Amino acid sequence: MKRATLKDIASLTGLSISGVSKALNEHPDIGQKTREKVKEVARSLNYYPNPSAQLLRMRSSKIIAVILPEVNTFFFPEVLQGISKVVEQNGYSLLFLQSDNSLLKERGLAEYCLQMFVDGVLISLTSETSDVKHLEILQKNGPIVCMIDRGLQNDQIPLLTIDDHETAFQAVDYLVKKGHTKILGIFDDSRLAMTKLRAEGFQAAHVANQIDLDEGQMVMLDKDTEIEHRITELLDQYPGATAIFTMSDKLMIKACHVLACLGLKIPEDMALIAISDGKAPHYHFPAITHMKHSGEEVGQTAARLLIEKLEGKKAKIEFVKIQAPLIELGSV
Repeated sequence: MKRATLKDIASLTGLSISGVSKALNEHPDIGQKTREKVKEVARSLNYYPNPSAQLLRMRSSKIIAVILPEVNTFFFPEVLQGISKVVEQNGYSLLFLQSDNSLLKERGLAEYCLQMFVDGVLISLTSETSDVKHLEILQKNGPIVCMIDRGLQNDQIPLLTIDDHETAFQAVDYLVKKGHTKILGIFDDSRLAMTKLRAEGFQAAHVANQIDLDEGQMVMLDKDTEIEHRITELLDQYPGATAIFTMSDKLMIKACHVLACLGLKIPEDMALIAISDGKAPHYHFPAITHMKHSGEEVGQTAARLLIEKLEGKKAKIEFVKIQAPLIELGSV
């Protein structure tokens, strides 16, 4: 079935094409009765405006794209929910894209955002991404770009995240103040900038408290399939350890499972603290003490700052650090 056009409406109403366009867009030059007649004819023809033409006229698509590496974790679904709330409240539409943790796909999606004429892009980088030249090119060609959570320091592209170094430092410092001096650190993919920062924070807390740290007490887990095996090895290697720090919900859950399989109780046999979105800790008994890194807050803040920039309320999106407060529960 041929799509209805302004020309079709014009032939049925006796107006010019420009007159039909004005009527559909509530132009004051067209009387109210004529406007209603034109709209009635448009409805009868199932007429819908051409989005490409609207974009050219308005110079804005009112679309914000979100590119995430994955959504099968506790954190990213909450980020997406936070973004969605703010985007909808402000009259924008959301385009969700998933890079599957692939740099090649991430670059392709950046190009796709240009083709879709999106106004802005919120992106969390893949573990393969070591520079953001593709995002700089994207931003130079139109959309405003902001990195969230997984990002790299860059003068052109702002980053919104927690203070990864300080958050890990505070978590370990808390364990030390609770009497733990042999602490194991379990970290995600070593290619991620946040992993390096959290590992440095873990080390810095030991230095600040004058506690010796064996290099083997820290493990970087680049493959999901090896997580439980490596945690088990770590516990075997350091039988005198009394506490574990994990840098994510995924690792916290895996650590809880390994401890249960080994017959070790939390916190009687092993204390546990994590950096967490704040929901997963309550699925375990006792609930896990954590540094709360709220995905929803990250999403809402990023979307709000981006929209303020798009609408001229903000001259620039600065580098933003979200607070990650300590939530004391029952695992330490």
